[in-house]
Amino acid sequence: MLRHEGLADALDSQECAHCNEAFSQDDAARIFKCVDCGEFLQCEGCCLATHARSPLHVIKEWSGNFWVDCTLTQLGLIYQLGHGGFPCIFPDDAVQNMTVIEAPFIHQVRVRFCKCAKSDNADNLEQLMRNSWYPATVTDPGTCATFRSLESYRLYNVVGNMNVRDFMTALERMTDTTASSGMTWLPRYKQFGRMARQWSFLKRLRRAGRGHDPAGPDATKLGECAVNCWACPHDERNLPPDWRNVDPKFQFLYMLLLAVDANFRLKNCMRANGIDDPSLGPGWGYWVEPRKYCRHVKKYVQEKDVRCCFSCIAFAALLQKDTRLTTGLRVSGVGGCVCARHECVRPNGLGDLQKGERYANMDFIVMAALAGFSLLLLTISYDITFQWKTNLAERVKKLPKDLRLPLDSIKVQYALPVWHAASHNQECQNQNSLSFKPGVGKSDGESVECVWSVLNPAAPSTKDQGEGNQADTFEGKSDNHNYLKNVGQGEALQRKLVVAIAERDKQIRAFEAVTVTVEPALLESWKKMIDDWLEDGTKENPYTLNRKDCPSEAEVRLQVRKDEDGLAAGAKAPLYGQSATAFLVAGIQIEDSQRRILAERSGSVFVAADRENKIQEWRHTLLSKIARFRSLQKLYMPGAEAVIAEAEAGRDFEARPPKPEKIKLWMPSQMPAENEDDVLRGCVKGLREMEAKLRVGQCENSLASLRSRLHAKRWLITTISVAPSPTESPQSSSEQALEKRAPPSLTFGSRSSSSSLDGEGTLHSPGFPPVSTRHARNRSSLLPDVPSPRGSRGNTHGMPLAHEAKRVRWDDGWLPGGGTRCLRFRLPR
Repeated sequence: MLRHEGLADALDSQECAHCNEAFSQDDAARIFKCVDCGEFLQCEGCCLATHARSPLHVIKEWSGNFWVDCTLTQLGLIYQLGHGGFPCIFPDDAVQNMTVIEAPFIHQVRVRFCKCAKSDNADNLEQLMRNSWYPATVTDPGTCATFRSLESYRLYNVVGNMNVRDFMTALERMTDTTASSGMTWLPRYKQFGRMARQWSFLKRLRRAGRGHDPAGPDATKLGECAVNCWACPHDERNLPPDWRNVDPKFQFLYMLLLAVDANFRLKNCMRANGIDDPSLGPGWGYWVEPRKYCRHVKKYVQEKDVRCCFSCIAFAALLQKDTRLTTGLRVSGVGGCVCARHECVRPNGLGDLQKGERYANMDFIVMAALAGFSLLLLTISYDITFQWKTNLAERVKKLPKDLRLPLDSIKVQYALPVWHAASHNQECQNQNSLSFKPGVGKSDGESVECVWSVLNPAAPSTKDQGEGNQADTFEGKSDNHNYLKNVGQGEALQRKLVVAIAERDKQIRAFEAVTVTVEPALLESWKKMIDDWLEDGTKENPYTLNRKDCPSEAEVRLQVRKDEDGLAAGAKAPLYGQSATAFLVAGIQIEDSQRRILAERSGSVFVAADRENKIQEWRHTLLSKIARFRSLQKLYMPGAEAVIAEAEAGRDFEARPPKPEKIKLWMPSQMPAENEDDVLRGCVKGLREMEAKLRVGQCENSLASLRSRLHAKRWLITTISVAPSPTESPQSSSEQALEKRAPPSLTFGSRSSSSSLDGEGTLHSPGFPPVSTRHARNRSSLLPDVPSPRGSRGNTHGMPLAHEAKRVRWDDGWLPGGGTRCLRFRLPR
């Protein structure tokens, strides 16, 4: 690095590399070098001659001790436009100063325009453009940016989310770190922002083929400048001529799958001094046509936000969180419609949400994205599809005429995306989950979230932009996103195909293994069940376990709380400021914390210091919870205080007090059982029965968790056959992790089971078998759905759970073809 600060190789022989003129210390000749041309020395005359056609090179002058900045303008260079720097026989008399932005520097250049016949009567703007300099204004431009700089910034913006101010600040620092050159940077920043926005728009027009249209750019149609998904079915583009007459069982190949969602991170603020800021090419790309969109939305100013079904409590809470705090915002978010298989944004598939997620906004965006739709099958994945699809056909009739998609003539499937479906209740999932829709394969419907992950990083810089500027910014990022997705589809589709073929063969073997274990009559009943569900989606879903008699823990808590509210309404329950249900739930949660600490300490003789500190923090928190629990216990379990005192009196006073994880809480089921009456047991009436119901939910959740872990372990063993390294045991790290997770579930299930049975849990749920650690290794004992030959001993257990689990596994491989009884294996979801 220091070598470049001096004369380097020219230290002993200082001469011009072009004319070989020698420089001496007594000579007053100036020594120069060009950073772009090379490290060789040049005299002043040769430097000007060689840079007559390269006015944007960076020049350094030798001061005698070090190199200092110098410009070609200071040396007297005048760049001749219209001729690329070559002489003009009839140049303009005036010489103009021009600021040229050429990353990574900002240059001050003196230019002269051409007036001879060679310029073909081109005006000043045309001469600048022919020289690859983009002018900042159309009248007497004094600032330009080279095409290369504009293209560089465009990529920096869509790839790295760089904004104009940061880009120009970097160029300023590169040009003059001390900013002592006298150039005013704020106007350059604003001018470059306008140039970059126009450049991005013109590039989209050029790529869309609008430059050679005799009608000009104004004839561009809506969505014509968007990059379409190459793999999505599109009539007259990538479908065979007879695709409409294909066998019904293969129609899913020509089905369009879309994902719809709203994003409340992409906000836009109101501006007190806001000016009219229209988008360049409104509606020509991914954004909806703003004028038509605004006219439609104004009709529904009083419409409320979309609300999820009341029973989907968790999802409704998330929705409320996203749609609040809209004061001062012009736009509270963005609605989007994308290709669910390949993650490409649809043309006219983005639009502003003025306040929350309303039907009027989302209907317009989805139907605009479907403009020109000519397929027979359509699947739409939307996280509030249960409400959105209701009365959709009637709402579509109120849209502009060109957006009224004839839904009656199209077979449309409405579905919940797989991940979001977990936030809905079980009934909503069974009816709407994308996992159960025919023809969707492994698509999860969450691809719109991938698009949001691309757009969200630009949210801070676009929040205060004008309306049109924000839209144009997202146009550029969506453009880049779609292009990259299309370019990568060859590799992605090949990779998915290899995996799909292997998984298909595996599913075929599994399906056949289950089929041979089932009686033919039972198979026919299962087939009929699938047919009935496909015809009427409100019937029992064949792809889910029938758990009508097995309520979840959350459902049990809700029911117990309702029963308690009913008693309180009849003045039959005490009012202590906190419900008995909350008291019992707090005790159950404390027990869970105790089990976690015990599990953390079990099997470890030595614990690292940082881990021990964490355990001590858990113990401190647990003691605080137990203290609060004891205070409530005096109210709901007056007899517990005497029992606790008696147990404490029988403890050895010389022994250390028990650790928090070993303190017995004395829940109602743990109280002495000399009398079955709650009051005589020292509890509020009905408290023991409430606990029994909660323990039932505990057992169900614990057994479901254990089944899930055993299924995961079985999948790891049968699917991921990775040979262990020399430093590892034969058991993989994933299997070890599952082994560590299983014992707490076993303890959880066994304790809950015994407690619920002791507390008459059998009154509310089928009896639970005893659970021990051997069930974590013997899958069939707890999950009796392993295929076994007909007539064998393993097939005679007659347990409903076994039949239900086996039916779901078999149903997952069977799908009837249209009109014929055709066995076809679906790819695993």
